[in-house]
Amino acid sequence: MNPSMFLPGLFVAACLAACDDSRVVGDEDTQFFSVPLGSTFALNREITIQPHQTSVYLQNGKILLARNVDFYRPHCKFELFTISDQARVVAPDIFVVTRIVDRREDVSVRWPLYASLSLTGGNGPMHLTYSTTMYLDSKQQPDVFRMNCKQWDWINIGEFLSISEMRQSLGDYFTLTLAE
Repeated sequence: MNPSMFLPGLFVAACLAACDDSRVVGDEDTQFFSVPLGSTFALNREITIQPHQTSVYLQNGKILLARNVDFYRPHCKFELFTISDQARVVAPDIFVVTRIVDRREDVSVRWPLYASLSLTGGNGPMHLTYSTTMYLDSKQQPDVFRMNCKQWDWINIGEFLSISEMRQSLGDYFTLTLAE
């Protein structure tokens, strides 16, 4: 093998290895750092789920009705599995994250929406929901189902929420502790 051909390849490989910056992966302010499995959400105070509802929305540390949520800003939806005719209270508890699903879905803002090749003049979606769904487990409250943190954003430049944005949405209702 000719060493003059081997050395440039070795140089490129060394440069790429030197560019590895694992601090980005551990940065809670970036969308590229995910909540690890086994992390926990500690509910710090009671939350009441209204009759005929399965969830509450949290944004900027406040519980809001769905109609009051700014869907273009970070928010989380805390969900139970079943619906009831009665109001239900979720007591303070620790919920373990057992599964995580990151998803981008079309936002329907007008009815009906049709597929289009145009981003400006067509009837197709202009926004996507960037959501991280964390399935939760509790032995004391098995009806607790999941935490879904998300926002609407532009198709080409949208981002998933960072862990810091999730924490800001949850306020002091929940404490998110990341698994090691």
